[in-house]
Amino acid sequence: MRGPDSPLRGRGAYSLAEAARYASIHPNTVRSWFLGRSDGKGRGPILSADGAVVGSDRAISFLDLIEVAVAGRLRSSGVTMGTVRLAHDLLRHELQTSHPFAHSDIYTDGQRIFTRAFDSLGGERLHEVVSRQQYFPRIYELLDRVVYNHETRMASHWQIADGVRLDPTVSHGKPVIGDTGVTTYVASRMYRANQRDERLVADLLHIAEQDVLNAVRFEEDLGWSRAA
Repeated sequence: MRGPDSPLRGRGAYSLAEAARYASIHPNTVRSWFLGRSDGKGRGPILSADGAVVGSDRAISFLDLIEVAVAGRLRSSGVTMGTVRLAHDLLRHELQTSHPFAHSDIYTDGQRIFTRAFDSLGGERLHEVVSRQQYFPRIYELLDRVVYNHETRMASHWQIADGVRLDPTVSHGKPVIGDTGVTTYVASRMYRANQRDERLVADLLHIAEQDVLNAVRFEEDLGWSRAA
C-alpha cells in the first residue's frame, strides 16, 4: 500500500475500516459501497477504489475517503441510496472525474443533489443532478471543513477536527496535528506512555500542549483500540 511504486503514493492510503471511522459510518456500509453487498442483494458497488485489494480489505485514497464522507452525509440528510447512486454516476460524466463527490461544487437540500455550473457569460447557476432542472433551493455544503484546490476544485485536505487534518501528501494521509506532520496516533501513544503528561509530550515532540490534547481527544473520539 505504501511502497515507492504504489498507485496511492502521495494520494493518501486508508483501509476501509479507517474510512468508516473517519467518516462515522458503519464499516459494513463502507464495504458495500466499494465491494457490493456480501449477500448478493443490491446493484453492486457504488464507489471505485484507487488502491488494490489488500487481503480481505481494499486500499483507498484520500479522494475515495472524501467520497465516503460525502455519501454518508447525503444519506444522513435524507437523500435516498438510489439517488446517491444515480447522481454519482451522472456526475462522473458531467464533471469528468472518477471522484465526483470530492468536487467542491456538490450540494444538497436534504432530498436532492445539486451541482454548480457557469454559463458562457460566467453567470453562476445550480441544477439538480438527476432531473437537470435549475433551482434556487436552500442548500448547504456537505463537508464544511474540507479545503478544495482552487484550480481543480477537488478536495486537497480535510480539517477533520480541531487542530487535526488529513492531508494526502503528509504521512500517507493519516491524521496529523496541524502543520506539524506529527500524527495523532504517535502523540496519543506518547501521552499514555508518559502518565498523561501533555507538557512532557509537547516538549518531546516540539509542539504545543493543546496540540497534544487535540490529538488525544481525536483518537479517543474515534474509539481506536490499540495496545499501548
